Amino acid sequence: MMLVLSIICLLLAVVCLLLIVRLRQNRRQIAQAMVVLEDIGEGNLDRKIVVDENSDIAALCFRLNEIVSEIKQQLSRLRVSENEYRKLITSLSHDVRTPLASLIGYLEAITDGLVTEAEQQEYLQAAQTKAFELETYINTLFEWVKLESGERHYHFEATDISELLREIVSEWIPRMEMRFSFDIQIPEKELRCTIDAAAFRRIIDNLLENCLKHSRGNRVTIRLFEQDQQVRLEISDNGRGISEQHLPRIFDRLYKGDEARGSKGNGLGLAIVQELVTAHHGEINVCSKLGEGTKFYVTLPK
Repeated sequence: MMLVLSIICLLLAVVCLLLIVRLRQNRRQIAQAMVVLEDIGEGNLDRKIVVDENSDIAALCFRLNEIVSEIKQQLSRLRVSENEYRKLITSLSHDVRTPLASLIGYLEAITDGLVTEAEQQEYLQAAQTKAFELETYINTLFEWVKLESGERHYHFEATDISELLREIVSEWIPRMEMRFSFDIQIPEKELRCTIDAAAFRRIIDNLLENCLKHSRGNRVTIRLFEQDQQVRLEISDNGRGISEQHLPRIFDRLYKGDEARGSKGNGLGLAIVQELVTAHHGEINVCSKLGEGTKFYVTLPK
């Protein structure tokens, strides 16, 4: 019996030793990753985070490396005026630094021993969420670069736009229902329109993202209907509205009016919408009144 207990104690000691070694390795690798992230935050996009592929944070670090690489590649491809380039760098710096600062904060909390071992996974998950925010920004930037360079290829085909819109909206409701009530008016009957489905999805995504970030209202209305051999889409909210001085420029690239875009925007979302609508030979318009809300109209030929 004593022999069995001795063996069990020995095994437990070995397991504890292995856990301690692994924790120290993770802490060391997190500390190394933090140094690199801070350097990247200062603008050195040539740095890479190097970790053991078996590390608990390997997947997160590999994805961060990919995001930084994408930023570097897309910046090198941009052909814009010097003024727009400066605006882009300022916007990029803000949109990258904000989630990056949060990410570093989570990692520092782990490295400095401010969280328990049980909380470490939660903090790593939060850091991963910030990495996804960076990815969202990069995807928006990449879409804009493709439009600017003429490399955006379209695949137009007759599509039941009613069914596609229902699908897109259903994906957004879980994200928005905590803040908004909905009035969704989509025809039950088939409404066919020649569109690029991916581009149409981006149009809806960007308009709803704009509403989510900047509306400050509590109700969203989405209407789709046929009018004069055209398809008309309306997305409106009862939020704070946009002032007359900002309204004419909300579709301009990199424009961030106080009411139009707010501090969370990157100034590209609505510009992308306009480019995609134009590629469909359609039109987008907006009407808004301070304190009453904003309505976007998208008209597409059938």
